[in-house]
Amino acid sequence: MNLDDRHILSAIQILFALELVLVSEFNLKGWRMKKTRPVEDEPHFLFLEEMTTPVVERFLESGDPLFIPVGTLEAHGRHLPVGTDTMCAKGIAAELAEKMGGAVAPAFSYGLTNLLAQTAPASFFPQDIFRAYLETAIKAYIAHGFRKIVIVNGHGGNRDALMHMCRALVRETPVALSVIHWWLLAEEASKEVYGAVGGHAAAEETAAMLYFHPTLVDPDLYDSANDDFTPNEGMWLYPPPGEVLVYDGNPLGRPNMNCEKAQRFMKSVISKIREILERWLSRITRLKGGLRPS
Repeated sequence: MNLDDRHILSAIQILFALELVLVSEFNLKGWRMKKTRPVEDEPHFLFLEEMTTPVVERFLESGDPLFIPVGTLEAHGRHLPVGTDTMCAKGIAAELAEKMGGAVAPAFSYGLTNLLAQTAPASFFPQDIFRAYLETAIKAYIAHGFRKIVIVNGHGGNRDALMHMCRALVRETPVALSVIHWWLLAEEASKEVYGAVGGHAAAEETAAMLYFHPTLVDPDLYDSANDDFTPNEGMWLYPPPGEVLVYDGNPLGRPNMNCEKAQRFMKSVISKIREILERWLSRITRLKGGLRPS
Protein backbone atom coordinates (compact mmCIF):
# COMPACT_ATOMS: atom_id res chain seq x y z
CA MET A 1 0.00 0.00 0.00
CA ASN A 2 1.63 3.26 -1.09
CA LEU A 3 1.33 6.63 0.65
CA ASP A 4 -1.44 7.92 -1.62
CA ASP A 5 -3.51 4.78 -1.04
CA ARG A 6 -3.11 5.20 2.70
CA HIS A 7 -4.26 8.81 2.54
CA ILE A 8 -7.31 7.78 0.53
CA LEU A 9 -8.08 4.98 2.99
CA SER A 10 -7.71 7.34 5.95
CA ALA A 11 -10.12 9.80 4.34
CA ILE A 12 -12.62 7.02 3.64
CA GLN A 13 -12.39 5.81 7.24
CA ILE A 14 -12.97 9.33 8.58
CA LEU A 15 -16.02 9.80 6.33
CA PHE A 16 -17.33 6.38 7.28
CA ALA A 17 -16.87 7.15 10.99
CA LEU A 18 -18.68 10.49 10.58
CA GLU A 19 -21.51 8.70 8.84
CA LEU A 20 -21.81 6.29 11.76
CA VAL A 21 -21.80 9.14 14.26
CA LEU A 22 -24.54 10.97 12.33
CA VAL A 23 -26.57 7.80 12.05
CA SER A 24 -26.30 7.18 15.77
CA GLU A 25 -27.24 10.79 16.55
CA PHE A 26 -30.24 10.98 14.25
CA ASN A 27 -31.26 7.36 14.76
CA LEU A 28 -31.13 7.22 18.55
CA LYS A 29 -34.31 5.21 18.53
CA GLY A 30 -32.58 2.61 16.40
CA TRP A 31 -29.83 1.00 18.43
CA ARG A 32 -30.91 2.25 21.85
CA MET A 33 -34.67 2.65 21.74
CA LYS A 34 -35.89 0.32 19.03
CA LYS A 35 -39.66 -0.08 19.32
CA THR A 36 -40.37 -3.66 18.34
CA ARG A 37 -44.09 -3.50 19.10
CA PRO A 38 -46.45 -0.80 20.40
CA VAL A 39 -46.77 -1.21 24.17
CA GLU A 40 -48.51 1.90 25.45
CA ASP A 41 -46.19 3.93 23.21
CA GLU A 42 -43.23 3.09 25.45
CA PRO A 43 -39.81 2.66 23.78
CA HIS A 44 -38.09 -0.70 23.75
CA PHE A 45 -34.46 -0.26 24.78
CA LEU A 46 -31.96 -2.39 22.89
CA PHE A 47 -29.41 -2.92 25.68
CA LEU A 48 -30.56 -4.77 28.77
CA GLU A 49 -28.31 -2.80 31.12
CA GLU A 50 -30.05 0.44 30.08
CA MET A 51 -33.54 -0.83 30.93
CA THR A 52 -35.53 -0.01 34.05
CA THR A 53 -37.29 -2.92 35.75
CA PRO A 54 -40.71 -2.00 34.24
CA VAL A 55 -39.11 -2.06 30.78
CA VAL A 56 -37.53 -5.44 31.57
CA GLU A 57 -40.93 -6.77 32.61
CA ARG A 58 -42.49 -5.62 29.33
CA PHE A 59 -39.62 -7.20 27.44
CA LEU A 60 -40.19 -10.53 29.18
CA GLU A 61 -43.87 -10.36 28.22
CA SER A 62 -42.91 -9.84 24.58
CA GLY A 63 -41.15 -13.21 24.36
CA ASP A 64 -38.38 -11.70 22.23
CA PRO A 65 -34.90 -13.28 22.35
CA LEU A 66 -32.06 -12.16 24.58
CA PHE A 67 -28.74 -11.89 22.72
CA ILE A 68 -25.61 -12.54 24.80
CA PRO A 69 -22.24 -11.55 23.26
CA VAL A 70 -19.23 -13.61 24.31
CA GLY A 71 -15.64 -12.82 23.38
CA THR A 72 -12.19 -12.56 24.94
CA LEU A 73 -9.12 -10.37 25.21
CA GLU A 74 -6.58 -11.46 22.62
CA ALA A 75 -4.01 -10.09 20.19
CA HIS A 76 -5.42 -9.49 16.70
CA GLY A 77 -2.37 -8.67 14.67
CA ARG A 78 -1.13 -5.15 15.20
CA HIS A 79 -3.91 -3.47 13.22
CA LEU A 80 -6.93 -4.53 15.31
CA PRO A 81 -7.70 -3.94 19.01
CA VAL A 82 -7.37 -6.72 21.57
CA GLY A 83 -11.11 -6.58 22.25
CA THR A 84 -12.01 -7.40 18.64
CA ASP A 85 -13.75 -10.70 19.46
CA THR A 86 -16.08 -9.08 21.98
CA MET A 87 -16.74 -5.97 19.90
CA CYS A 88 -17.64 -8.05 16.84
CA ALA A 89 -19.95 -10.28 18.89
CA LYS A 90 -21.63 -7.28 20.48
CA GLY A 91 -22.05 -5.49 17.14
CA ILE A 92 -23.63 -8.52 15.49
CA ALA A 93 -25.89 -9.10 18.51
CA ALA A 94 -27.06 -5.48 18.40
CA GLU A 95 -27.86 -5.57 14.68
CA LEU A 96 -29.77 -8.83 15.05
CA ALA A 97 -31.71 -7.56 18.07
CA GLU A 98 -32.58 -4.35 16.24
CA LYS A 99 -33.74 -6.12 13.10
CA MET A 100 -35.51 -9.07 14.73
CA GLY A 101 -36.73 -7.59 17.98
CA GLY A 102 -34.75 -8.47 21.05
CA ALA A 103 -32.36 -7.16 23.68
CA VAL A 104 -28.60 -7.38 24.13
CA ALA A 105 -27.22 -8.52 27.47
CA PRO A 106 -23.90 -7.22 28.81
CA ALA A 107 -21.04 -8.95 27.04
CA PHE A 108 -18.76 -11.59 28.54
CA SER A 109 -15.37 -10.14 27.62
CA TYR A 110 -13.06 -12.61 29.36
CA GLY A 111 -12.80 -15.82 27.37
CA LEU A 112 -10.41 -18.72 26.83
CA THR A 113 -7.36 -17.55 24.89
CA ASN A 114 -5.07 -20.42 23.96
CA LEU A 115 -2.62 -20.02 21.07
CA LEU A 116 -2.02 -16.35 21.88
CA ALA A 117 -2.09 -16.74 25.66
CA GLN A 118 1.46 -15.39 26.00
CA THR A 119 0.65 -12.06 24.36
CA ALA A 120 -0.67 -9.35 26.68
CA PRO A 121 -3.42 -8.87 27.79
CA ALA A 122 -4.70 -12.34 26.90
CA SER A 123 -7.63 -13.63 28.93
CA PHE A 124 -7.17 -17.20 30.15
CA PHE A 125 -8.21 -19.31 33.11
CA PRO A 126 -9.41 -22.92 33.60
CA GLN A 127 -12.17 -23.89 31.18
CA ASP A 128 -14.39 -25.20 33.99
CA ILE A 129 -14.35 -21.79 35.68
CA PHE A 130 -15.29 -20.01 32.45
CA ARG A 131 -18.07 -22.49 31.79
CA ALA A 132 -19.40 -22.34 35.37
CA TYR A 133 -19.45 -18.53 35.38
CA LEU A 134 -21.25 -18.27 32.05
CA GLU A 135 -23.63 -21.13 32.87
CA THR A 136 -24.58 -19.59 36.22
CA ALA A 137 -25.34 -16.24 34.58
CA ILE A 138 -27.49 -17.87 31.88
CA LYS A 139 -29.35 -19.97 34.45
CA ALA A 140 -30.19 -16.73 36.26
CA TYR A 141 -31.60 -15.25 33.05
CA ILE A 142 -33.69 -18.39 32.53
CA ALA A 143 -34.93 -18.31 36.13
CA HIS A 144 -36.10 -14.73 35.58
CA GLY A 145 -38.14 -15.74 32.55
CA PHE A 146 -35.84 -15.28 29.55
CA ARG A 147 -36.81 -18.31 27.48
CA LYS A 148 -35.15 -17.53 24.12
CA ILE A 149 -31.42 -17.02 24.42
CA VAL A 150 -28.99 -16.47 21.55
CA ILE A 151 -25.29 -16.51 22.40
CA VAL A 152 -23.18 -14.67 19.83
CA ASN A 153 -19.66 -16.03 20.22
CA GLY A 154 -16.73 -14.13 18.76
CA HIS A 155 -13.86 -16.39 19.83
CA GLY A 156 -12.95 -19.89 18.68
CA GLY A 157 -11.32 -20.80 22.00
CA ASN A 158 -14.72 -20.59 23.71
CA ARG A 159 -16.39 -23.21 21.55
CA ASP A 160 -15.77 -26.38 23.60
CA ALA A 161 -16.90 -24.78 26.86
CA LEU A 162 -20.01 -23.36 25.19
CA MET A 163 -20.87 -26.73 23.66
CA HIS A 164 -20.69 -28.58 27.00
CA MET A 165 -22.61 -25.81 28.75
CA CYS A 166 -25.43 -25.88 26.20
CA ARG A 167 -25.74 -29.66 26.34
CA ALA A 168 -26.13 -29.47 30.10
CA LEU A 169 -28.64 -26.60 30.06
CA VAL A 170 -31.03 -28.10 27.52
CA ARG A 171 -31.21 -31.31 29.57
CA GLU A 172 -32.37 -29.35 32.60
CA THR A 173 -34.78 -26.65 31.49
CA PRO A 174 -37.25 -25.77 28.69
CA VAL A 175 -35.22 -23.03 27.03
CA ALA A 176 -34.68 -22.19 23.37
CA LEU A 177 -30.90 -21.83 23.14
CA SER A 178 -28.71 -20.97 20.16
CA VAL A 179 -24.97 -20.40 19.88
CA ILE A 180 -23.65 -18.50 16.87
CA HIS A 181 -20.00 -18.81 15.85
CA TRP A 182 -20.37 -16.00 13.36
CA TRP A 183 -17.07 -16.38 11.49
CA LEU A 184 -17.94 -19.98 10.58
CA LEU A 185 -21.22 -18.80 9.06
CA ALA A 186 -19.24 -16.14 7.17
CA GLU A 187 -17.19 -18.49 5.01
CA GLU A 188 -19.51 -18.30 2.00
CA ALA A 189 -19.62 -14.49 2.13
CA SER A 190 -15.84 -14.34 2.57
CA LYS A 191 -15.28 -16.40 -0.56
CA GLU A 192 -17.78 -14.27 -2.47
CA VAL A 193 -16.41 -10.89 -1.40
CA TYR A 194 -12.71 -11.61 -0.87
CA GLY A 195 -12.15 -14.78 -2.88
CA ALA A 196 -11.01 -16.87 0.09
CA VAL A 197 -11.59 -17.71 3.72
CA GLY A 198 -9.22 -15.80 6.00
CA GLY A 199 -8.86 -16.61 9.67
CA HIS A 200 -7.97 -14.93 12.93
CA ALA A 201 -7.50 -11.14 12.55
CA ALA A 202 -7.64 -11.71 8.79
CA ALA A 203 -10.25 -10.80 6.17
CA GLU A 204 -13.38 -11.56 8.23
CA GLU A 205 -12.55 -9.89 11.53
CA THR A 206 -10.90 -6.94 9.82
CA ALA A 207 -14.09 -6.46 7.80
CA ALA A 208 -16.24 -6.68 10.93
CA MET A 209 -14.16 -4.05 12.71
CA LEU A 210 -14.22 -1.77 9.65
CA TYR A 211 -18.00 -2.14 9.70
CA PHE A 212 -18.62 -1.63 13.42
CA HIS A 213 -15.59 0.42 14.58
CA PRO A 214 -13.66 1.77 11.57
CA THR A 215 -11.62 4.27 13.56
CA LEU A 216 -10.15 1.45 15.67
CA VAL A 217 -8.54 -0.21 12.64
CA ASP A 218 -4.98 0.93 11.91
CA PRO A 219 -4.02 -0.22 8.40
CA ASP A 220 -0.54 1.31 8.68
CA LEU A 221 0.41 -1.23 11.35
CA TYR A 222 -0.40 -4.30 9.25
CA ASP A 223 2.57 -5.87 7.48
CA SER A 224 1.86 -9.25 5.90
CA ALA A 225 5.52 -10.27 5.89
CA ASN A 226 5.79 -9.88 9.67
CA ASP A 227 2.23 -10.37 10.90
CA ASP A 228 0.88 -13.34 8.93
CA PHE A 229 1.15 -16.95 10.03
CA THR A 230 -0.46 -20.13 8.72
CA PRO A 231 -0.85 -22.67 11.55
CA ASN A 232 0.05 -26.29 10.90
CA GLU A 233 -1.32 -29.18 12.97
CA GLY A 234 2.02 -30.93 12.49
CA MET A 235 3.82 -28.35 14.63
CA TRP A 236 2.49 -26.21 17.49
CA LEU A 237 4.32 -22.95 18.17
CA TYR A 238 3.90 -20.86 21.35
CA PRO A 239 3.94 -17.94 20.83
CA PRO A 240 3.23 -18.11 17.10
CA PRO A 241 5.49 -16.13 14.74
CA GLY A 242 2.53 -13.94 13.70
CA GLU A 243 -0.86 -13.00 15.11
CA VAL A 244 -2.78 -12.77 11.81
CA LEU A 245 -3.67 -16.41 11.26
CA VAL A 246 -4.46 -17.09 7.61
CA TYR A 247 -5.59 -20.67 8.01
CA ASP A 248 -5.21 -21.99 4.47
CA GLY A 249 -2.39 -19.64 3.48
CA ASN A 250 -4.36 -18.03 0.65
CA PRO A 251 -3.19 -14.39 0.35
CA LEU A 252 -6.74 -13.36 -0.59
CA GLY A 253 -7.72 -14.17 2.99
CA ARG A 254 -5.39 -11.55 4.43
CA PRO A 255 -6.77 -8.37 6.03
CA ASN A 256 -8.43 -6.16 3.42
CA MET A 257 -8.91 -2.48 4.23
CA ASN A 258 -11.64 -1.81 1.67
CA CYS A 259 -14.59 -0.32 3.60
CA GLU A 260 -17.11 -0.95 0.80
CA LYS A 261 -16.20 -4.64 0.74
CA ALA A 262 -16.44 -4.75 4.52
CA GLN A 263 -19.99 -3.41 4.43
CA ARG A 264 -21.04 -5.84 1.71
CA PHE A 265 -19.47 -8.73 3.58
CA MET A 266 -21.03 -7.96 6.96
CA LYS A 267 -24.49 -7.23 5.58
CA SER A 268 -24.41 -10.63 3.87
CA VAL A 269 -23.27 -12.39 7.04
CA ILE A 270 -25.88 -10.73 9.27
CA SER A 271 -28.61 -11.42 6.73
CA LYS A 272 -27.71 -15.12 6.66
CA ILE A 273 -27.63 -15.40 10.45
CA ARG A 274 -30.96 -13.59 10.73
CA GLU A 275 -32.58 -15.91 8.19
CA ILE A 276 -31.48 -19.01 10.11
CA LEU A 277 -32.55 -17.60 13.48
CA GLU A 278 -35.97 -16.46 12.30
CA ARG A 279 -36.74 -19.88 10.83
CA TRP A 280 -35.62 -21.57 14.05
CA LEU A 281 -37.65 -19.25 16.28
CA SER A 282 -40.75 -19.77 14.17
CA ARG A 283 -40.54 -23.56 14.54
CA ILE A 284 -39.38 -24.26 18.09
CA THR A 285 -42.94 -24.75 19.41
CA ARG A 286 -44.17 -27.05 16.62
CA LEU A 287 -43.78 -30.03 19.00
CA LYS A 288 -44.87 -30.07 22.62
CA GLY A 289 -43.90 -31.89 25.77
CA GLY A 290 -40.70 -32.91 27.48
CA LEU A 291 -38.24 -30.04 27.92
CA ARG A 292 -39.22 -28.26 24.71
CA PRO A 293 -39.79 -24.51 25.13
CA SER A 294 -43.41 -23.38 25.11
